[in-house]
Amino acid sequence: MAEAELVAALSGIDLFAGVPPKVISRIAETGEREAYAAGSHVISQGDEVAGFRAFSLPVVGMHVILEGTATVLVHGEPAATLRPGQYFGELSLIDGLPRSADVVADAGGLLTFAISKWTFESLLEDHPEVAVPMLRVLCARLRAHEAVDPGGPAAPAPR
Repeated sequence: MAEAELVAALSGIDLFAGVPPKVISRIAETGEREAYAAGSHVISQGDEVAGFRAFSLPVVGMHVILEGTATVLVHGEPAATLRPGQYFGELSLIDGLPRSADVVADAGGLLTFAISKWTFESLLEDHPEVAVPMLRVLCARLRAHEAVDPGGPAAPAPR
């Protein structure tokens, strides 16, 4: 995938809606393309997004699927199938808490664009205006989840 195609793919993701093109280009320049064979765990439930080690799987905060599909498993049970243009790992990227699910590459393998936690944090420091559109998308996803499962673990305690 050429750089221009990557920028176009990232621009089409709801999480980056409203993000200026120059910032999308910076994201494209600072992330990494990662390939996974069928059956490979891209992330594992309970893993932490940590520290300042070399760019490696535990440090990667978020993945955007470029090619292939992946299955999300929560406590070993299939919960969703992810396709190109969808992303995962954004919650741990933001809150730093352990992964909430496994994501496994399906048959045919998977190509993702990976954004590290430190790249994301640097982006927010340099372009704080990016945070508001992202928060809106994450809030919309939380509201959609609450509408489906109003008493689920993501629902805050009543005040």
